[in-house]
Amino acid sequence: MKTPLDDMAAAATLEVTDAMIRYLNELVKTDPEAMCQLAETRVPCNEALANHPTVQVSAGNVVGLIGILNGFLGVDHDGWGFLCAEYNDEGKLIKFKRTPPRVPKDDDVPNP
Repeated sequence: MKTPLDDMAAAATLEVTDAMIRYLNELVKTDPEAMCQLAETRVPCNEALANHPTVQVSAGNVVGLIGILNGFLGVDHDGWGFLCAEYNDEGKLIKFKRTPPRVPKDDDVPNP
């Protein structure tokens, strides 16, 4: 059952997420190349970090900056982090933003 406290916690999470996004985007404007490289860098991690309840770790137990930051910000009900990066067609980092809502795939929708 959802409570007013749940709503307050969700609002606080989004407030912190938006503050993080503003900060990261300021850094992207300051040094876009460095921020792009940081966002794309992945390093191997141990099982303990790979099994952390909120850190976003890729297959093969590799983790990057966005996965660590999402570990701080938390995850939604589907286990996705609240923060993502947007790239242009040339593969350059444009900005950070909230992870957009995901559209269910056809096979995710129950048959009538």
